[in-house]
Amino acid sequence: MKKRGDGAKSHIRFSDSAYRACGQMTAYASAHHQSQFRVFSFSIFLFGEKGRLLRWDRSGVIYTEPFEWTTEPDTLLEFIWRFNFLSDVERGHDTTVASVTDDEAEVALPKLKIYPGLENTKKADLRRFLVHDDRSANGDPRVYITPSAVWDTGGLFGRSTIGYIAYDVTTTNLVYLKDFWRTDLPGIEKEGDIYHKLHEVQVPNIPRLGAAGDVPVSPECTATALFATQRTRTQDYLRIPNGEHEWCPGQPHVDPYVHYRLVLETLGKPLSTFKSTRQLCEVIQDAIVAHSAAYERAQILHRDVSAGNILITNEGTGMLIDWELSKQVHKGVEEGPRQHSRTGTWQFISISRLREPRYTAHEVSDDLESFFWVLLYQIASAGPQEDGSDKAYATGIQ
Repeated sequence: MKKRGDGAKSHIRFSDSAYRACGQMTAYASAHHQSQFRVFSFSIFLFGEKGRLLRWDRSGVIYTEPFEWTTEPDTLLEFIWRFNFLSDVERGHDTTVASVTDDEAEVALPKLKIYPGLENTKKADLRRFLVHDDRSANGDPRVYITPSAVWDTGGLFGRSTIGYIAYDVTTTNLVYLKDFWRTDLPGIEKEGDIYHKLHEVQVPNIPRLGAAGDVPVSPECTATALFATQRTRTQDYLRIPNGEHEWCPGQPHVDPYVHYRLVLETLGKPLSTFKSTRQLCEVIQDAIVAHSAAYERAQILHRDVSAGNILITNEGTGMLIDWELSKQVHKGVEEGPRQHSRTGTWQFISISRLREPRYTAHEVSDDLESFFWVLLYQIASAGPQEDGSDKAYATGIQ
């Protein structure tokens, strides 16, 4: 993060107080994005007689050089004046999410309250989400009513996945709505497209796809229009050729992201809710069957097998979800990495991948080892069962 040129001064200070201030600003920006539905946000940092303007999104933060706001206030005043005339979209709000009407709440609440954990949901908790399906014939968005999130990875940067149990206004059924920022790099497919491929070859034990598509900048736009999708901008300022601008830090490894929503019509319970070790093993076996079929029939490798990505259906069977990090592989062909970051959930990553994350290709054996770690993790987390169900399974009674 230094200016170009020999002997140039650093843009930031490297000290304990500077690190604390940076952490505090990041925490504030993270809270800002978690308390509101946002694409990006601005902040003003004043320290003594100096100040900076900052712009935050899921790829990182862009900041100005320090300016004297007490003696030369033009920069700060012009920013505030311009900000005053911006629309909600230009200020970074996600306007594809809105409050529900009384009629929508009256219809959705009774259905949502049936789902375990949502019994106390109120109208104030509800939001109206628009999902633009990439394969929709007319381009009209689907409408979903959601309560508070049932899953939130937290954090400001990265995919920032949030999961909701949602009421489908069209079908009146409960579905799972996944809201996240997909990595926008060559060779990385959209998760919805991957599900379509899996269903085309009849891969078992995966959820049914309802709708999936990029999120447009506003409800009036379609996500297929040029520059009409909600996407990060930070990477654009980091990839300017070295030396062209002295303020460009020249960081080449910041991933760009595009806002994406996906709806699954099959609901499931967490793997941790298994009733016996027999059911646990059978559910994981079902997930392995899905994994094997995807690889053999569609040459798609999951690459993120974890406890959170295996669910138990209402029928008690297993289901493998979250294919966003999967990759179509070509047997016998060596392919380079698509991303600089490691793929997978670290608690369940294979030993070889942990030892050499950048130089080891992700193989089928790595995913199979992850299934083993999932089984071990669930058994260790559950501990001995007081009702004797584990003993009953071991003796073949259950």
